[in-house]
Amino acid sequence: MKKSLITSIFSILFIFISGTLSAQLRLPAMVRDSMILLRNAELKIWGWAEAGDQVEVSFKGNLYRAETGRDGKWMVRIPPMEAGGPYTMEISTGGAGDLSGSEATGTSGVGIKLENILVGDVWLCAGQSNMVHYMALHSERYAGEIAGADDPEIRQFLVPTATSLGGPAEDLPGGSWKSANPEDILRFSVVAYFFAKNLHDACGVPIGIINASVGGTPIEAWTSAEGLKEFPVMQRTIEMNKDTAYVNRVNRAAWAKMREVRRERGQDRGTPGHERGWSGQDLGLSGPVTWYDPAYIPENWHRINI
Repeated sequence: MKKSLITSIFSILFIFISGTLSAQLRLPAMVRDSMILLRNAELKIWGWAEAGDQVEVSFKGNLYRAETGRDGKWMVRIPPMEAGGPYTMEISTGGAGDLSGSEATGTSGVGIKLENILVGDVWLCAGQSNMVHYMALHSERYAGEIAGADDPEIRQFLVPTATSLGGPAEDLPGGSWKSANPEDILRFSVVAYFFAKNLHDACGVPIGIINASVGGTPIEAWTSAEGLKEFPVMQRTIEMNKDTAYVNRVNRAAWAKMREVRRERGQDRGTPGHERGWSGQDLGLSGPVTWYDPAYIPENWHRINI
């Protein structure tokens, strides 16, 4: 009987805790402290809460309300505004009360307080390697710019690299807004940073860059399913990629093949230089004369048509 009583109490506590967690207010990863909002355009602030919950958003002295839908989603629309800041935004569900204090700051809870918000221009910066290259990789060339970076009105949101083969994701797995300072600028895209800096110097308003670049990606990876509907081969690939079992099987086969190739090339753990991707069978390193020896004579180079 004692065991039954304990089980019942645990079940009640579990139901209570689960209900509390499901009712929590939640924001997307990009809507957070230090974000830059687009000026002179209607803004949409959205998130998730318990179905039927009344959500209130307080921003710049105005209050905006929305009711959470049956799907757990809510959204408010904020009229266009001029550039400026920093501002504070308070988001709460009914009965959250005053949100003063650091305990109210975050991206989930009954009440959320977002601070250090600016309004200005926001640009999406996407692409492959040219956009991916970040300041830390060019720290010698741009040493002066990195050391002198001190502009809180230039900020980057670095979108985490992730795949969503089943379709568009509702949210990102993480991310944060960082301003241009000697430490955080190291992860800024070089192209995006200098683009933002030139705009900031010319326009004098806060500049936000959303860095969604991924090196080595084909154009198909950036195209919607709708945009590829006229290509039957791509449509078949999209449908196959929605099959988790198929994707896992392909990935396992690819990893097995890669390990086999590495073994054949002597790149297993224990091979000298393996941590740098060097092969024990590379004649440039293991031959009678290494490539960096002044006595090495390069031979057998062939002409190719480009």
